[in-house]
Amino acid sequence: MSEAEYYHVRITTKSDRRHNEIKLDLSKEQLTEKFLNPYEYGTNIIVNGKSIEPDDIERIKINRTDVDSSRLLPQIRAEIRSSRVILPISNEWYVTDKGVDITDELILGPSGYKKSEHASGNNGMEVVGMIPENDKIFIVHGHDEEMKQTVARTLEKLDLEPIILHEQPNRGRTIIEKFEASSEKISFAIVLLSPDDKGCKANNFPDSVKLRARQNVILELGYFIGKLGRTKVLVLFKDEIDFEHPSDFVGALYTPFNKGWELEMVKELQSCGYDVDANRLI
Repeated sequence: MSEAEYYHVRITTKSDRRHNEIKLDLSKEQLTEKFLNPYEYGTNIIVNGKSIEPDDIERIKINRTDVDSSRLLPQIRAEIRSSRVILPISNEWYVTDKGVDITDELILGPSGYKKSEHASGNNGMEVVGMIPENDKIFIVHGHDEEMKQTVARTLEKLDLEPIILHEQPNRGRTIIEKFEASSEKISFAIVLLSPDDKGCKANNFPDSVKLRARQNVILELGYFIGKLGRTKVLVLFKDEIDFEHPSDFVGALYTPFNKGWELEMVKELQSCGYDVDANRLI
């Protein structure tokens, strides 16, 4: 098998057995975070913008291929054309029937069978501890007060407690002491990248000046990545022209702070074990 491996998921629900929710070309990490963890710990699975409740799952099928769907689909279309059998099934469905079926290696019980465990998954896939210690969510922010307040109030609608550093009592501590104490029992952090500063390499000033988040925000982003892991840090950014993202975080997914960001946040929280309901945001 080649170094690259692609995972494909097909979910059949009890409420709509004729329609399958399909997600293609997942990495191991994406498969674990988005599907295995929620299934094993009995939380909703978010796929294609649809929230699937554990009790509504009829079947999950997982297969692995060594090429992605873009290379499989031409082959699949050719097979369909040469076949005399015409079925009302999408081409994507056939992708989930290629390669190796690894469902039984990964799905070892009914939905929620690991609710009380903090364990490692099967087949070498790490399962993130899915039971948050509490409902506290740390908000790292810059100077954008509206952005900070919007995120904080949205978390409160989900019955979560936003932790904002300057709102915590000082108790005679330095800023770093206060920061460490406030983040001690945090299981999830939301980092707000707003265009508060400008900067560039000194020898390119001022021609290449770009908007940046404040330095304290970048420092705290790195802190929480190290403390919690990338999967438990959501980065929201203001989508503006010439806004520069942190270079060492390239390749990670950023979520634009525009229409729909709330649902993306709910998806990430659910994937980390938080029992939150997007309907509360309506």
